[in-house]
Amino acid sequence: MLFVACSHDDEDRPAPDVETVRLIISVPATSASTRMGDPGTAVDEGPDWDRLAVILAYSDNSKVRTTTITQKQFNALPAYNGNANFKLLAIDAEPGTVYIYGVTYSDAAANNPADAIAGCTTNAEVQALTISNAYSEDNGTIDYSKFVSVATGYYKESGNGPAEFVIKEGGTGEVGNNIPTMTLTRLAAKIDIQWDAAEAYEDGYTDVKVKDFEYHGSEQGQLFPDLSPATGATLKKWTFYNTSEISQRNGRVYHYTFPDGTYINGTTTAGGVTVPSVTFNISAIPNGQTTTNTYTYTLNFQSALQKATWYKVNATIRGITGSGTITLSMDNTGVQTGE
Repeated sequence: MLFVACSHDDEDRPAPDVETVRLIISVPATSASTRMGDPGTAVDEGPDWDRLAVILAYSDNSKVRTTTITQKQFNALPAYNGNANFKLLAIDAEPGTVYIYGVTYSDAAANNPADAIAGCTTNAEVQALTISNAYSEDNGTIDYSKFVSVATGYYKESGNGPAEFVIKEGGTGEVGNNIPTMTLTRLAAKIDIQWDAAEAYEDGYTDVKVKDFEYHGSEQGQLFPDLSPATGATLKKWTFYNTSEISQRNGRVYHYTFPDGTYINGTTTAGGVTVPSVTFNISAIPNGQTTTNTYTYTLNFQSALQKATWYKVNATIRGITGSGTITLSMDNTGVQTGE
């Protein structure tokens, strides 16, 4: 099945010689066992995307070629060796050495990366592509089923960086005897915050409430955070209000965000990578008093968020003795905890 990237060359300009390149592409699975999060979450994490952009960035920075197909066209592609999780895509491209990237998104979603992708002219610009954390927002509400369906990836042979692929004149569109494979993974990180004030009541506090809290993070994420971290992120805060009495005492909320960089082996890469935080505003009446006191507590993550990672924060409220800052630590189960 053949899809050819559009060309905007003048009609009197001779068409460039092209070769057929065959790729094996995998996108995130959609079964319940592969969802990013715990069973029963209300957020639909199914395949809510309708565009797949395959980007060829030439290593000499002469051009970038993008082929975009619909999800329906992707699903209709032949399975590779009978494996439905891997699809075989053929595209035409000029000979040369290229890096291969892929992005899924929804064409109708607000702040989608289609125009940014189309505007790329060099490999560095492709690697530096960003995506707004207001992606799929409509009247202040994020469509999280679309948000978590954004997936990115690139062709690589070993290690973390993209590998070069040579499109040869009269070639087979393969590397040796193998067809190049590109695996896309979900981009968004999931922050799952749960709080419980039961122990504060046991210690004599009354009217304990978490009326609202804020997540502080980057306004934009990187489409390829492990390749090109942010160089100067703009920070933004998202406020979550707990309107019911029961949710103010104990509750749970999910927030999804696109990471703007990555940490490798415990050290930050160059750039302005954001390390997020969560601020709780807790009010209560201490034992023996009649006045409500309100304090602010900030939970700081230790490092930048990783893509397609679930961060669970368990906050146990035992009392309010003054404002404070808590650095979240990772226990041996991989859960972020703070009290």
